[in-house]
Amino acid sequence: MRERITTLMNDRTRMLAAISHDLRTPITRLRLRSEYIDDPTQRAQTLHDLNQMQSMLESVLSLLRSESAVKPTLVDLAALLQMVCEQFSDCGHAVTYRGPARAAVTVRPDEIIRAVGNLVENATRFGTEVTVALSLAGDQIVVEVCDNGPGIPDDKKAAMLEPFVRGEEARTMDDTAGFGLGLSIAQAVATAHGGLLLLLDNEPRGLRARLLLSNAGQGS
Repeated sequence: MRERITTLMNDRTRMLAAISHDLRTPITRLRLRSEYIDDPTQRAQTLHDLNQMQSMLESVLSLLRSESAVKPTLVDLAALLQMVCEQFSDCGHAVTYRGPARAAVTVRPDEIIRAVGNLVENATRFGTEVTVALSLAGDQIVVEVCDNGPGIPDDKKAAMLEPFVRGEEARTMDDTAGFGLGLSIAQAVATAHGGLLLLLDNEPRGLRARLLLSNAGQGS
């Protein structure tokens, strides 16, 4: 029975991934056709809706791809995290890195960038100051993304890790609202690295998202 359920879930996941991928083509066609809409307001609104649809599809595909077959490689995690911080800083956000100048670890770098990027994006949506901290303890990697926003009540932290669940402040689908997949993707990446994602209170206020990861190059 367990094998049948697993097979069914895997088949549904592959089907959803295929549908999400195939929907990219008609969205692209609609985007091209929308350029011929004479009314500038209608054209802008149509493009806005198509961009939201595209973002939603990319988020779903990112979540479905989180269980990657890519082998871990030796990388400088400190440099990767600093790069993520710089990308957000270049867009005007106050995002800083705290940790060692170099940190050679064995992970899947693209997945780590995706997970940390999602956490930082979530933090910048609700806070004005964000810190990405890195520490190493034996074979465990700890990455924390801290913000000074309103935080998440204890009774809602577990629910926020579920797909498509968004915070109260982000329930309306506007330019700043997410699709409720960022934390789920980060959690899936952590699980794929033998770890987990914890949502903790930051002091004196805000949220502390802690990624606990296993260094594949240690402890074997």
